[in-house]
Amino acid sequence: MDWRLLDYAKEAEDTASGLHMFLGEIPQYSKDITGDIAELFAISNALHVLHEGLELSRYGRYSGRILRDLEIALPSLGHTLDDVKEIFSRSNKSNKQHPGAFPGTPPYHQIWEDALADLKSQGISLPIRLELYRSYLQEMFVLLKGEPVDAEFNHTRAYLQKLLKKQEPIESYFGRLDVDSHGRAHGEPARTPAPRPPRDRRPSIHTFPTYPTYIHPAPLPPPPPPLPPRPPRSPMYEYGEIPYIPPPVPEIPHSPTYSTASSQTFSVHSNDSGGPVAHWAMKVFDGRHSSTPFQTLGQLTKCLGRDESKAIEFLDNDGFQKVLELPFEATNVWVRLYWRASDARARILFLTLGPDGQRMRHCFPLTGLKVLRAESCLQLCRVNRQDGQLDLWANLRFTLYERMVLFYCTLVAMKVQDQVTTTPGLDDFFQPGEKEEFGGEIRDGTYLHAFRVFRDKDSGGVRFEARARRGPLKAIPIWTAFVTQYIGKYNWIKRVGHTTIQFGELHPYVFCEGYSPPRGPSGKYQMTFTTPEDSRNFMEMFHHIRTR
Repeated sequence: MDWRLLDYAKEAEDTASGLHMFLGEIPQYSKDITGDIAELFAISNALHVLHEGLELSRYGRYSGRILRDLEIALPSLGHTLDDVKEIFSRSNKSNKQHPGAFPGTPPYHQIWEDALADLKSQGISLPIRLELYRSYLQEMFVLLKGEPVDAEFNHTRAYLQKLLKKQEPIESYFGRLDVDSHGRAHGEPARTPAPRPPRDRRPSIHTFPTYPTYIHPAPLPPPPPPLPPRPPRSPMYEYGEIPYIPPPVPEIPHSPTYSTASSQTFSVHSNDSGGPVAHWAMKVFDGRHSSTPFQTLGQLTKCLGRDESKAIEFLDNDGFQKVLELPFEATNVWVRLYWRASDARARILFLTLGPDGQRMRHCFPLTGLKVLRAESCLQLCRVNRQDGQLDLWANLRFTLYERMVLFYCTLVAMKVQDQVTTTPGLDDFFQPGEKEEFGGEIRDGTYLHAFRVFRDKDSGGVRFEARARRGPLKAIPIWTAFVTQYIGKYNWIKRVGHTTIQFGELHPYVFCEGYSPPRGPSGKYQMTFTTPEDSRNFMEMFHHIRTR
């Protein structure tokens, strides 16, 4: 079936990416905007989950009802995404200026307030309608599995149906029900309508340079390009291109504080196709995890290293391959990780713009850096050759807990797996911001692993982590999994033996080649503790973790 759900999912992610750019401009609304971003990624997740469910033949008998629900939800969602993206256009076109601001600076707070008022005038405010879309799509999946849905399900449908009638002429709405975007007449197999095209033509993504150009005076880049179709990749990846796969996201809990959105507010170019890749790091940032925002943000992202104008060319000539690329600070900064297959050497490349708009490139071996966590930041430090003390090389600020954890684990794992020994005194440290809620020992065949449960003190995010009990890699995680959304869901976790625990759903992120956490006969992930006492204590502890 051509449900087009993944197109809508990608559109929601792109809209969230654009919204993120307003966070630094109107800090008085940062909590509201962060919540909207989280809901948009949660909507994307719900669409991915629903898409996968509809592809399974055992759910086919419920698809007719789901299609009727989608005929309401998707057109309304498309209109809302268009309305939000118009905010980006207003910021680039606005001639107004806040008193005391630099010439040409748009009045972001006024643009934001006007946009919210316009959306509220349609009957439902932006935060409420995003929550309705998300919960409605999630309940569709519940219905798809044949389980009883929440009593609010039909009420939500009525709300969205009323909203849709205000968003577009009623004759257009009924016309969509009779003839779909491919011109099929009524009575033929139906398909979900294509997303409503943006009101204004968006700039092509192919005009983007290797990394962000300096735009003055308007600080915001153009809005996301139209959909469909989406270009498969940006020319930004001019060396060692990594295919883009739209990242799915897991189920979101009902609390907005722990909204299940993508790990950060930007899509990350990675390979999650399940096929072979050059390096395991290319599979890590798939977006299939919860999204827990930090309450306290640290210092801005910056790099104090030496500018190396030909760093990219040198990396390419030396046989390095890019395995990861992440944006920071509304795409004003891009950070890449490079790897060389012949000796597992690893480099970090920091791309940014100087005060005058010139492109700056900073590159350093991972084995020469010490990684420390400071609030919502990772500080990368190097040894000063003159006094032997540590100097700050770069500061990376994260808005979401999960993104920080994944980047830290990837960075330190690549550093330890490098065939060149790390400089003494550069041991990495992450835990000051986390509390260990549980510690025990698990067994995978003949291997013993230290298993821990951590709770982040600032964001409240909760994760599992496993490390080797002995050997050269015992200082780095083997895998981690984010589980905040499952706390309190007693049917998610159960004992299937004296020492074995089985999970309903779990998405572990693995930081080494060729390893996969064990699964049981049902295909679900399992953990086997070395003692029944650890198994019991873990079960008793998990649902009593206080995330806030």
